[in-house]
Amino acid sequence: MKKLLTLLLISAFATAVGWANTTVSNTIANIANVNSWTNGTKYVSFSLDANITISCTGGGNSGKYYTSGNEWRLYQTESAKLIVTAADGYLLNSITVTYNVSNTGILVYNNTQISSPATVTVSGQSVEFSVGNSGSATNGQVKVTAISVTYSDESSPATVEEPTLTDEFTFWPEMNEAASAQMTITPASGNTVRYTTNGSTPSRTNGTEITAATTINISSTTTVKAISYVGTQTSQVVSKTYTLGQTVTGISAFKNLANGTTVRLFLPDDYNARTLYVNGKDAFVRDKTGAICVYDVTTNPPLQYNQHIAGWIIGTYTNYNNLPEFTASTATNSCYLVIADPVTEHDAEPVEIDADGYADHYADWVTVNDLQVTAASGNTATANVEGTTFSIYNKYNPENYQLPYVGAIVDISGIAAPYNNTQQLRPINQNDYWPLTYVVDAQQGFVSPSSDITNAQVRLKRNLTPQDWSVLTVPFELEDFEGEVLEYTGVTLGEVGSYEMSGNSYPIYSGVMQFEDYYGTLQPGMPYLVRPYTLQHGMTLNGVTLKAGAAGSVTKTLAAQQNAPGINLMANEQPVYAGDYSLVGTYSPTTLPKNESTVVIVDSSNLSWTSLVDDTEVGGTEGYITVPEGAGVKLDLPGNEVITAIVDIRPDDISQRETVIYNLLGVRLTRPLSELPPGIYIVNGKKIVKR
Repeated sequence: MKKLLTLLLISAFATAVGWANTTVSNTIANIANVNSWTNGTKYVSFSLDANITISCTGGGNSGKYYTSGNEWRLYQTESAKLIVTAADGYLLNSITVTYNVSNTGILVYNNTQISSPATVTVSGQSVEFSVGNSGSATNGQVKVTAISVTYSDESSPATVEEPTLTDEFTFWPEMNEAASAQMTITPASGNTVRYTTNGSTPSRTNGTEITAATTINISSTTTVKAISYVGTQTSQVVSKTYTLGQTVTGISAFKNLANGTTVRLFLPDDYNARTLYVNGKDAFVRDKTGAICVYDVTTNPPLQYNQHIAGWIIGTYTNYNNLPEFTASTATNSCYLVIADPVTEHDAEPVEIDADGYADHYADWVTVNDLQVTAASGNTATANVEGTTFSIYNKYNPENYQLPYVGAIVDISGIAAPYNNTQQLRPINQNDYWPLTYVVDAQQGFVSPSSDITNAQVRLKRNLTPQDWSVLTVPFELEDFEGEVLEYTGVTLGEVGSYEMSGNSYPIYSGVMQFEDYYGTLQPGMPYLVRPYTLQHGMTLNGVTLKAGAAGSVTKTLAAQQNAPGINLMANEQPVYAGDYSLVGTYSPTTLPKNESTVVIVDSSNLSWTSLVDDTEVGGTEGYITVPEGAGVKLDLPGNEVITAIVDIRPDDISQRETVIYNLLGVRLTRPLSELPPGIYIVNGKKIVKR
């Protein structure tokens, strides 16, 4: 009775101080390795280790070992049983039997069939498995290949239960105050604990001693180690680290973190962090160092365009298919952010970048100009500029955005949002910046849309000077042009110049193109003469209709005239030229042929025939004049202004100049005299009659 009482007291004491028994496991991974078994030999009992015995019952062949498959066989027809037994002082915890079967044989434990590997949890010194079947057969076999047993050493000395420490965490300072956090150490009931925070290992004689739950303050990254002991028995050392979180200043430093890093992002007031755009879960913020997408983060007040942001917030840097994002962590809270409308700052605006600047402005609001669209379908268009390809992805469906047509030149204002390996632009409509602007460029080819595009923004990329008249032709209506505008209204016969011969001056008559003041809206495709009040470096217009079709022309006809007064024509000479005089508009740069029927405006007082120069270039949105071949022409403008066709092109050194031939109308001819028809010509200033 005294011995039983002692055992009960020891058991009660072990429970009170958090002792635990030792657990042991052992495995026969290959049944063939047991005692060097031989093929066909029957083994009814063998040892797993010194504390566990494996045996079987049943007559006949049950218990035989066969090298084929390294199997220890048990038969249903012999009512075989597999028995696992622990030695005194030990308790079985779990048993796993791995086996193969024949004739749907299976192990049965507590009347339950258990498939291989058969694992049971038990508590006792002996466990039995019987052989059954999973089908209708009555001669099932179980062929054991491995056995694993876990058991407790009930006779070994008890160990002391470890103390409990608060789970590891990361902490940050609040604003500019010193960092501070708390963790708690809790001993098991009845145990004494010693702990250290200086990196040393605690023991029964080292460290701060506690006997009850204790909270300690930490202000930097700290590793807390603790050990429990009862008398001379000790637990394992428990160690946990509490980390002072990293703080980075500015968005650029945040974007340089490793993916998945959680930090405190500090935005000083003078970094001028501003909200650029908000759409659903996406909010884009820029400070003086860079920009970031703030994804699915709740702030108070909610982020919206143009707000100024200062203070700090904890979050995780996430690289989402190359788009840098600030995402929420368990410690995210916007209570230390100041979010307010700007007081003196300018409104947030896009940054104009070129093809090489994209990588420096991930998640930023940018404008990329002069993109030539090469493909367009659904929500995506592809465009190139300076050899760089951009993907235009309509994710946010902003007002005034439309899928651009192939061949168009466009400006895009939107978020630079790289996606995988593409340079993606997501158009946005913010602060009167249109997401898409069509560009009509005097120096690049213009592709007209296949059908009219309404409510478009168009940027005319051309310089116009107030000193000279220029031909202007645009593919959209242009209202309220700030300057003088003339339209071509007709052509009459008149003196277009004169020539000197034998000391006498002779007038030259041909077509005089009449222009009148125009005060209406400039019509798409129609050429006009314009002279702005001030120097124009292009213009941008909203809400216009970009028209389909090519540039047009205005044509007036000069009726046939007989010999003009003041000119004595030879009998075989043609009468004064009659025919069409046209003002022709251009949308794209055009190379005019070198001939005697095409004229361009040189400046406000001169015209030039393309026969005078090689490869005359006329820019886009400009125009030129066509006249009957060989005819003279003059422009008659309101206010007694005249643009004459007579241009002195003779070099100063007459000895070096080439042969210059004019007809009697003052038109320079490009063919040599030998190829001209009979008539009167002015050759190097002298009148020559060719017969």
